Amino acid sequence: MSDENIKTEEEKAEEFEGLTDAEKLLLAKEERFLDKEEEEEVEEEIDDSAWGIFKRKIGFFLDYYKWFVIIPAIIIVITVIMITSYLNESRERALELTITNAQYEIPDLMYAVENDFIAYTGENITGDDIRIVYDIRYPDTSTGAENFTQADNVSMQKFNASVISGRVDIALTESWVVNDYSVTDSTLDLREIFDEDFLKDHEDKVYYARDSSGEKIPVAFYIDAKVVKDVYPEDAEPLAVSFDTSKHKEEARRFMEWLLSESE
Repeated sequence: MSDENIKTEEEKAEEFEGLTDAEKLLLAKEERFLDKEEEEEVEEEIDDSAWGIFKRKIGFFLDYYKWFVIIPAIIIVITVIMITSYLNESRERALELTITNAQYEIPDLMYAVENDFIAYTGENITGDDIRIVYDIRYPDTSTGAENFTQADNVSMQKFNASVISGRVDIALTESWVVNDYSVTDSTLDLREIFDEDFLKDHEDKVYYARDSSGEKIPVAFYIDAKVVKDVYPEDAEPLAVSFDTSKHKEEARRFMEWLLSESE
């Protein structure tokens, strides 16, 4: 703003002399408006340095083309995440473990499986080679389906689909789940993967259930290992069971052996 346009206090006082309060207010507003208008008319000094030119080009690009870059970038990132997730979920594992009706957090169990069990097997596998699913709810079917929520039904269907597709090598679960699958001949007879002497040595841990013919067969082990018991309520009796559709029966056998060795 030039010095010519700057009014001294004395000049302003002379302008206001003899005016009414309303006229003074109106004149003050007009002066403020003119001052603001003059400030806006002052052109910003242009930086002609290399850095200044670069900043203007970047600003121009962001103003006019940002959405043409941002939207495709977001789509690419989402696509990569989805593909990575799919490949991770669908790849072959050394062992597929499902835990049903877990009531408490399972970090200790996960750590034991991914470290102690692998050490027990002596195989060259890592925690990434073991898939653990622990969000399955399978309510007691003896209480009647009318007591199930929609979420219960969805969870049970998810578990059933996993069993059918061979995505459950071992399930840590409860008696009604074992009974439901044993009566349809879906559970794995322990005599197929353990010899007679082993079953005799662990007779007190063997769980028997009826198959489709009504015969009682050994299909699961009671598990007293602390890392498993801590996942369930105090009065629960968790079982380890495998299925005919398991793709890794040898690993399932080793896992049961390990759990029994860890039992109290």
